[in-house]
Amino acid sequence: MLEDGPPFDPAEIPGLERHQVFLTANEAIFVFDTPLGHEALVPLTADPELWRAAAAWRAHIAGPPRVADDAFSWTRPQRLDELSSLPTPGPGDSDGGDVY
Repeated sequence: MLEDGPPFDPAEIPGLERHQVFLTANEAIFVFDTPLGHEALVPLTADPELWRAAAAWRAHIAGPPRVADDAFSWTRPQRLDELSSLPTPGPGDSDGGDVY
């Protein structure tokens, strides 16, 4: 059921920064990451197409969806190759000449 991706375009959900699904032997955990909180998902939950797709999961659902609070999160900072922490070149550095 997950091979085709979500039944919506994640890029079209304002404020949605990440969507992932984790599978364990007994669970499918759907993660929606947004700084706006669960309010960002209101337009998504109002979409009838989402509920039609969710009906396929009916046999696997053990209860109502739950909203979890972020208790810990860590993200490796992106390395930007165009940024440098080296000193800014001074006069003569860019043209290869000596400065006297």
